[in-house]
Amino acid sequence: MNDVAAGVKNLDIAVFDGDGIGPEIMAPTVALIRQATSHLPDYNISFESLPAGAGHYARTGQSLPEKSLAAARKADAILLAAMGLPSIRYPNGTEISPQIDLRMELNLYAGVRPVTIFPGAPCPLGDKRAADVDFVLIRESTEGLFASHGKGTINGNESATETLVITRAVSEKLFDFAFKAR
Repeated sequence: MNDVAAGVKNLDIAVFDGDGIGPEIMAPTVALIRQATSHLPDYNISFESLPAGAGHYARTGQSLPEKSLAAARKADAILLAAMGLPSIRYPNGTEISPQIDLRMELNLYAGVRPVTIFPGAPCPLGDKRAADVDFVLIRESTEGLFASHGKGTINGNESATETLVITRAVSEKLFDFAFKAR
């Protein structure tokens, strides 16, 4: 975050539009954030759209260009849409998933997924107790099967092997994060 002389704080957000429905949902998401923050005179929020994803790989041969990664490193926040397309794969047949590369490069170990039912919003759950749903799911995002991302072995069309890795260091960091989250 950069402080400007007039006391206005600049927040730079790296935007990865993604693939498939990603671009379709990203435009209204950015518009919603702009509208929700327009009444905050002490903040200047800027968005930089960065290339990445399976579609970008199909056009250029790169799923996460170094310039996009460098811009994400410098940003105050990252806004990321769905990435990957079933029809576009690496030559070895594996999925193109730059979002996992981004997690690994930036050590984004905690996937935080809040679940809340807002009053007046439609709810697909029939039980009236669903109105009280309010929790946060925190998922480790760099270990487990993610740890072998790009390092697994493929035996033609017969089999694939991935290695699950769970370390004490990342587990403790995740637990500390989870307990402090609420």
